[in-house]
Amino acid sequence: MEHWLRTGANVASILTSIIAAGASIVFWANKRSRRTRLEKYLKAKKEKSPDELFSATRLMADLGMTEAEIFAASFASRHIARDVRKDLSIAAEVLFQYRDDPMSR
Repeated sequence: MEHWLRTGANVASILTSIIAAGASIVFWANKRSRRTRLEKYLKAKKEKSPDELFSATRLMADLGMTEAEIFAASFASRHIARDVRKDLSIAAEVLFQYRDDPMSR
């Protein structure tokens, strides 16, 4: 009986590590997918109108992502620039734009 318990514990620990590795791969792939989807969308929009900036609300509607996902994807990308629009009548709004050269400001 003790042999079976030891074997079961070993199998359970192996399965736990496999499941954890699989979950981390899925998490990483989803994060990368959101970043590339945002980059492709903003790049396509920049080709049509180079000076247009997009609000988080607009990106949420067009891409079907949450605001947190959009911000996380923009922070992970070297090609997405964030800018702030300040207006006296409303609070500041964060705007997004694609940049070909990540070093340009």
